[in-house]
Formats: sequence, C-alpha cells, structure tokens
Amino acid sequence: MEFVKRLSTSEAKYKYLGLTKHAREEFPPKDQIFKLKFKNKTYDFKVNNKDCIMFSQLYHVYQFVEGDEVRITKNKDGSFELSVNYQRNM
Repeated sequence: MEFVKRLSTSEAKYKYLGLTKHAREEFPPKDQIFKLKFKNKTYDFKVNNKDCIMFSQLYHVYQFVEGDEVRITKNKDGSFELSVNYQRNM
C-alpha cells in the first residue's frame, strides 16, 4: 500500500495528515500505536478519531509546509515508512 497526498494549508499549519476513506482502511484501528519510519528513525504514531495522523513530533526533524507531497508506504511486515518531496512555492 502506498498513500500519497499533498499537504493543504491547514494540514501544514496544524501538523496533521488527513487520511482518505480508502487509505484509512490500511492503517490500524483508532488509537492503536503503529511504527512509522522517517529519516532513518522510527516513531510511534496512531490515527485519531478524525482519521488523522498528527505529525507534531516530527517537526524537530522536518518543517512540513503547504504543498509538500507526503508518501506513506506500508511494508510487508506491517510497518510504515514516510517520505516527503517538498514543493516550495517559488
């Protein structure tokens, strides 16, 4: 599974990623911890009751901005990896 989304203004400002209904099915149930690897470190995350993943704990590593393309890949072992392709407005 691979989920790709460009961050909206509110997602970047409030440090979250809203999941689509189809993508939500690939993640663990609400409030269940899952591992997400980002920049060679693994973090504990969960999906909240609004089907969002809060990214605030990653802001010391990367400052998300509107237009960043966020890609979450689910590995065969059930772990997840996050990558970001930034698209800064020129």
